[in-house]
Amino acid sequence: MEANPGEDWAPQQQPRQRRARRAHGQLTSWEHCFNQNCKEHRGEKVDAGYYPRQVGERGTLLKNDSREQNKRKVVRRRLGGEGSEKTVRDVAKMEAEMSDLRSQLDLTAQIILAKYKDLERLDKEKEKLQQAYNRTQYRRRQIERMLWKEGV
Repeated sequence: MEANPGEDWAPQQQPRQRRARRAHGQLTSWEHCFNQNCKEHRGEKVDAGYYPRQVGERGTLLKNDSREQNKRKVVRRRLGGEGSEKTVRDVAKMEAEMSDLRSQLDLTAQIILAKYKDLERLDKEKEKLQQAYNRTQYRRRQIERMLWKEGV
């Protein structure tokens, strides 16, 4: 007897494949994710400004997440057009302001120089007065000795 090719063929049973596990983000929305450390829903929670809770009020954001929320608001504002336009500098106005600052600086330098000269002059006067005081003290002691010797 001749065997017919393929007569004993039977379809092989494929091992059962597990269904692919769906990611946490596909299973639950951020509003039903009660893990405040969930990395997948963190951005949505920060944008909303609270953590969902199973029971009770909304949970407040942690400090780091509050900072992140503020940063995101600033970025959204900038991307939205507020403050993103480049300002054209008014060169003439800036030159006028610089000129004013230079004149204020010159005036301040003159005042400082005048005060310095006044201090030098006062130091010299103080030295002269100190010398005059020392001479009068010396002269007073001489007179006291003379009077003591005379017995007065």
